[in-house]
Amino acid sequence: MGRAGTKKKKTARSSTKPGRAVTAAVLVCLCAALALALAVIRPWQRRIRPPEDLTATSLLVLDGGGGIMAQVEADTPRSPSSLTKMLTLYLIFDDLDAGKFTLEDTVTVTGEMATANGSKYGLRPGQVVTVEQLLAGAILNSGCDCIQALVSLSADSEAAFVERMNQAAEELGLEGSHFSNATGLDAADHYMTARDLGTLARRLVEDHPEYLDYSSQAELEIGGLEFRNLNRLVGADPRVLGLKTGTTRIGGNNLVTYARQGEESCYIVLLDSVSETRRFAETQKLLDLVFGGEG
Repeated sequence: MGRAGTKKKKTARSSTKPGRAVTAAVLVCLCAALALALAVIRPWQRRIRPPEDLTATSLLVLDGGGGIMAQVEADTPRSPSSLTKMLTLYLIFDDLDAGKFTLEDTVTVTGEMATANGSKYGLRPGQVVTVEQLLAGAILNSGCDCIQALVSLSADSEAAFVERMNQAAEELGLEGSHFSNATGLDAADHYMTARDLGTLARRLVEDHPEYLDYSSQAELEIGGLEFRNLNRLVGADPRVLGLKTGTTRIGGNNLVTYARQGEESCYIVLLDSVSETRRFAETQKLLDLVFGGEG
């Protein structure tokens, strides 16, 4: 018999069932994650409406993180003209990083390089130029002669280099692009989409920010050679750090722009504007829409 007056103690039980506790914990975690995400999202990450008088056939505007702010025919393949050189130069900077050659290494210009089809910097047969000078001539002046000289350091032939370009396009996720030359000459099997150009521009800036050391300059002087940027916005608008211009008969007037204001940045891809002047004016309007006013 138990002792008189002695009562068994009852074990306290929680009024909350285990399943409810787990659900509450999950909700707390989700709320915390949402709060963090909202804190990271910048207030200007939003959609913008392209100007009604836009003449570009394709358009893509990305915020610095790759979010889409505006797009028009962004997945339509088009002739990219000299915007092609962004991928060519991406691979040249890869080779520099790998130590295949240095900025100080030189190339003796051949007649074939000097007479390359397309826009030229003005290299002369027999002229000895450094890799750094060739980079400036390709980025600022869009010289196909400079591109051919750089390609000669990287591959046995342009055809071999182009094969590498197509392989790199797959690796970079440029699903709507195909290349048949390293300079951007019009060809039936040479095309890119505005979306792919936006992707390429972001990778170029992120993987090889030294590209901007050239593209952000209105003028450069390297070893006695002078270079002038074809991008009129560079130097005129402090937000613009350049990237690449391009013009061909089929491709039209093209421009890819990287711009930064404070801690925010954006990428603008314009393809096939009606004129050289319009591509710059339309990019300027889009910059003002993105950043909320003139720089």
